[in-house]
Amino acid sequence: MTQIPARADVPAGALELLGEKGGAERALTAALASFQEQVKAIPSLDLAAVVEAARPAFAQGIAFSSQLVDIRGRHKLRVTVMHAGGAEVSSEEWADEVDDPLQASGWMLAMLLGIPLAKQALPVEPEAASAAELASAGMQRPALLARTSSPEASEPCAGVGGSDVALEPLTAQEIEATHQRILALPQAARRELTTAFREHFEVPRNARSIGDRITQHQHSAFIDRFLEEFEGAQAPAEP
Repeated sequence: MTQIPARADVPAGALELLGEKGGAERALTAALASFQEQVKAIPSLDLAAVVEAARPAFAQGIAFSSQLVDIRGRHKLRVTVMHAGGAEVSSEEWADEVDDPLQASGWMLAMLLGIPLAKQALPVEPEAASAAELASAGMQRPALLARTSSPEASEPCAGVGGSDVALEPLTAQEIEATHQRILALPQAARRELTTAFREHFEVPRNARSIGDRITQHQHSAFIDRFLEEFEGAQAPAEP
């Protein structure tokens, strides 16, 4: 245990506790560093995949918990990573702002442990689309969505051969990739996207999340455009 020089104005017991806390935090840091040296990128951030990738960390005295914590009648999803030495780190999100608690738990656990997502698992950014293509996807600029109320704005146009390309279903992999991109957003941006999506696609107020509503190409196109706008707003302005 690290020895801390005694001071006249600090009780000896408090100094001992500080020393133990510092030692526990260093032990957790060392265990995480050792794990991160060997961990490989995973293709999915669902909880099962993250837990499987985290097994070497568990062998080094690391454990985790995922629980709902009541905060004045509202629940928070809290994921905590703990070490046998006594130190812990945690991440939390409001449960009613999370589309899928299990998926959110996986993403939060991966973030705490430093488990990366494989590049090939990330969705490919679409090429710049023409105005006609955006219209066929039933998509508009996110900043304008809250002020759009005309029925025409949400009506997809017919594609080639009379088929509604915007209404075609997404594959399971496309849906999962879209969920992961949403979960990676900061909380404020995720809330803005959720509100815009609900208003644009008229999601019933009693629906707890939009996660199970992302099923068609028009939904992913809408989210792609929002993310493009968000990332553009975050980029530093050129001098």
